[in-house]
Amino acid sequence: MTFDQTKRGYPLPHPENIAVEDVVRIRRAIEKIDEDMSEREDELKNNFERFRFETFLNFWE
Repeated sequence: MTFDQTKRGYPLPHPENIAVEDVVRIRRAIEKIDEDMSEREDELKNNFERFRFETFLNFWE
């Protein structure tokens, strides 16, 4: 079985692997991508809230 990965470490399917093996790898990749996106989403929300607050404060100067 070939173990290819993306630069971020997500497992990739490979044409030489049998489908049963790749299904598990694809599932793991989707779960990891979802984790990463959720973390980034929280970070972006926090940054946006901080930006909105700082912008609000500048209106009163």
